[in-house]
Amino acid sequence: MITVVGSYNVDMTFKLSRFPIPGETVFAQEVRVGHGGKGSNQAVSASRLGGKTRFIGAVGNDVNGINAINFLKTEGVDTSCVRVKNAPTGTAYILLNGGGETMIVVNRGANYELTPEDLDACLEGDVLLTQLEIREDVVKRALLTFPGLRILNPAPAELNDVEILNHVDILTPNEVEFKEISNSDDMLYGAGILLKRVKQAIVVTLGENGAMIFTKNKSVRIPTIKVDPVDTTGAGDVFNASLAVFLEKGYDLETAVEKANIIASISVTTYGALGPKIEEIEEKYPEVSLR
Repeated sequence: MITVVGSYNVDMTFKLSRFPIPGETVFAQEVRVGHGGKGSNQAVSASRLGGKTRFIGAVGNDVNGINAINFLKTEGVDTSCVRVKNAPTGTAYILLNGGGETMIVVNRGANYELTPEDLDACLEGDVLLTQLEIREDVVKRALLTFPGLRILNPAPAELNDVEILNHVDILTPNEVEFKEISNSDDMLYGAGILLKRVKQAIVVTLGENGAMIFTKNKSVRIPTIKVDPVDTTGAGDVFNASLAVFLEKGYDLETAVEKANIIASISVTTYGALGPKIEEIEEKYPEVSLR
């Protein structure tokens, strides 16, 4: 089982021809409201790939919270450890430009009310996947307590307690997050610094350039397929969900990253932050083997 500890947000996406500059007003071409939050995105995307998935998070005692739990259930995610808080459900405001790029502002709401005690009796499974849209003490408790493989997607890259990294098996930053956490523009040097804490590997996602894997013994670039992006929202979440699924299935790290790269690339060819199902991938890309 894959256990995801993280956030749920209502995503409000504003489609623009271009981003505004400071002080400028631009008009939205379209506004979409959907389900999001890095934790929820990853849990749902993992479930869509056939992973048995549990989500541990918090929603508000409002209609958005009710809708969130119902949505997760319809996607086959175990919601027995979703907590309802006396706070508004988290919300993300996403600006999407004509090139598929995004700028995102998050109001954490109920996500920030999730406590370490809320994790009690819920941390079971083979793979843990967590992020930093929730409180650091919750992330730390999850990593300290979980009995299986522990993946930390350090997004957003605001890590105050670096001791957290001592309890991470695989760290999965993108390029910007990697530079912020390692405090280095030199990827090889920064990886060496982080691997003094991280147990097994650093996997740096590079968008259309694939990903780099760093271990104590070697570094290797894993390519991905070329696509025409429409919406890059959630691509990192789809990558992490896919990585967790294939590692839980017993694939080695390089193969799991290769498959996660492909699925994340395919996910940006459609709108939304959630990943596709294996059946959908095989139908559109029969040359891609994911089983």
